[in-house]
Amino acid sequence: MPRVTGRVAASFTDVDGVTRLGDRYHSYPLKIAKAFSFDEGQLGIYMMDASPGIMSGDAYELEWRFGENTKAFITNQSYTKVHPMLCDAEGGYSDGPSQQIQRLHLSRGSYVEYLPEPLMLYKDASFDSRTEIRMENDSTLLISEVVCPGRTQRGELFQYLQYKNEFTVYYENELIYCAKQRIEPSMQRLQHIGGWENYTHYGTLYVFSERADIVFADALRDYLDKVVTDDLVSSGGSALYYGISRTYKYGILVSVMGVKVYELQEFLERAWKFARGRLFSGDPFVVRK
Repeated sequence: MPRVTGRVAASFTDVDGVTRLGDRYHSYPLKIAKAFSFDEGQLGIYMMDASPGIMSGDAYELEWRFGENTKAFITNQSYTKVHPMLCDAEGGYSDGPSQQIQRLHLSRGSYVEYLPEPLMLYKDASFDSRTEIRMENDSTLLISEVVCPGRTQRGELFQYLQYKNEFTVYYENELIYCAKQRIEPSMQRLQHIGGWENYTHYGTLYVFSERADIVFADALRDYLDKVVTDDLVSSGGSALYYGISRTYKYGILVSVMGVKVYELQEFLERAWKFARGRLFSGDPFVVRK
């Protein structure tokens, strides 16, 4: 079993239309570094990792509970970096894979934006990620992820051992989305036809809300088609491969692949701001790090 080396648990409450940070706990190297206020009573949270990253065999646990009618924005200060697995004297691996377990509970009427920095998988890294989300009636969640194939400037390209990702969402105790992903570069022909071909990075923006219907999906698709054609490509950006799909109910996924992480981040940021305006009537803002 991986040893739990970092834990964050926090709850949010609504006080006269303003969201406040309630009970919270964190253990080294994870830390709730700063809270700051946005308009409309929304509370922003920075999470910090004081270590160089997730070491071999370690595990992070993060649990967030959002009370009724709370409004929160959560991000972290830097990439989540997964270090190589350690070898024993016989040349095998002495630890199991590193892990990150996230649990989010959204009470009735809550609105949450959870936009962490990308995940970086170092050479010989093995990482299991599990995210479980439980939502109550009239709650809304915007959550993103971006995965890098390694430290590309060092020549690392799909040299990690394994990446597993399990993502489940329940709405009023009904399973509305479940995805399981397993990537083993040494066992899979990722950069061939039917795989990732020439793409190296991928990202996803998930939008879960009762208002995330087909009308919203079509409007978001039209907007992103215009962004890619008129803005990103015309400004000299690389080609992006993206698509929009709907979950069983109450959910939209924006998935994108590319070769430069900042281009995926910009694309997903545009999608987030569009969704924020439609679902929250919120003005776009910049989070400085």
